[in-house]
Amino acid sequence: MPIAYRLYLPQEWAQDGKRRKKAEVPKEITFQTKPEIALDQIRVAAAANLDRGVVLADAAYGINTEFRHGITKLGLQYVVGVQSSITVWEPGQQPLPAKPGRRMGRPPRLLQRSKEHQPMSVKHLAMSMSPHSFREVTWREGTNQKLQSRFVAARVRPAHRDYEKSEPYPEEWLLIEWPRGESEPTNTGYPVCPLIPPSKP
Repeated sequence: MPIAYRLYLPQEWAQDGKRRKKAEVPKEITFQTKPEIALDQIRVAAAANLDRGVVLADAAYGINTEFRHGITKLGLQYVVGVQSSITVWEPGQQPLPAKPGRRMGRPPRLLQRSKEHQPMSVKHLAMSMSPHSFREVTWREGTNQKLQSRFVAARVRPAHRDYEKSEPYPEEWLLIEWPRGESEPTNTGYPVCPLIPPSKP
């Protein structure tokens, strides 16, 4: 059962005084993106000490770095979809450390990338993996046949604007689905929050 509802107010509406007045939108209601609204609702549910489960969301929420980090700060696990274009550091890789400091002034602290050292899209990562890396998984019996597909899990670091950070993002599991007969992967997602890194996928 749903435990909360929130009306999404488009930014065009939020900034239109005449529309707001006609629709009697309260002054305290300001524009929020859908991930921001969802995260507020999750915070309220956590504060109310409701039973905690795993946060599930599609790629519209999963690609939002602030949404994922907000869930992590609440100590919750999540399984969220991400778009194949999202960039990550492949297993074992991370951004370069800050440049060496000079004798004068503040030492540099921001992470770096170079022409040769760049993150890659999760699609590129999946396409570069050996077909033998994927495992056939059956999760239940369907109406006419077993529901199964091929999956691989890899430990990666998100790369979203990490050149603006002084520390790399924690590692997360990236789960990739690539059904037999398909020319490329069909689904990708971050299956576990970095706050509780598991020993196995």
